[in-house]
Amino acid sequence: MSAKVLTPQETQALLRANPAAVYIDVRTVAEFATGHPRLRTVNIPIVFHHPTTKETFPNDSFLLVVEDLYSKDTPLVVGGGAEEGAAQAAQRLVAAGYTDIAVMPEGITGWRKAGLPTTADNRDGISYVSLLTKVKRKGKKKGAHAAAH
Repeated sequence: MSAKVLTPQETQALLRANPAAVYIDVRTVAEFATGHPRLRTVNIPIVFHHPTTKETFPNDSFLLVVEDLYSKDTPLVVGGGAEEGAAQAAQRLVAAGYTDIAVMPEGITGWRKAGLPTTADNRDGISYVSLLTKVKRKGKKKGAHAAAH
């Protein structure tokens, strides 16, 4: 199975029509903070960039966070910037058993070109830090619960 490819307009229509659908912006935290599609969007980076060397490192928690948030049949649209991150993220999701994956290869650039609404909203439940923190706290509680028994 491979991911579908959607235009920004098709992505917006899907997010409006299907309340379960979510857009996963795979850009870095800093890139996401500059603006992202308005509607159900979360930030789960596929890679991180070292601040001084600009070397790229994979986000080892990408699947962990997605799996904590969404069931395997949730309609997910993956997008980012100009890099190949969205396609890479979609491949990882399909390989992990997700069945309703689409890629918006134009990412935020295409979204803006289409004149679609953006926001810089980065509150809890949207920002990567808040999503990762929630997953990590669950893991600690499970570990503490298991140790107590």
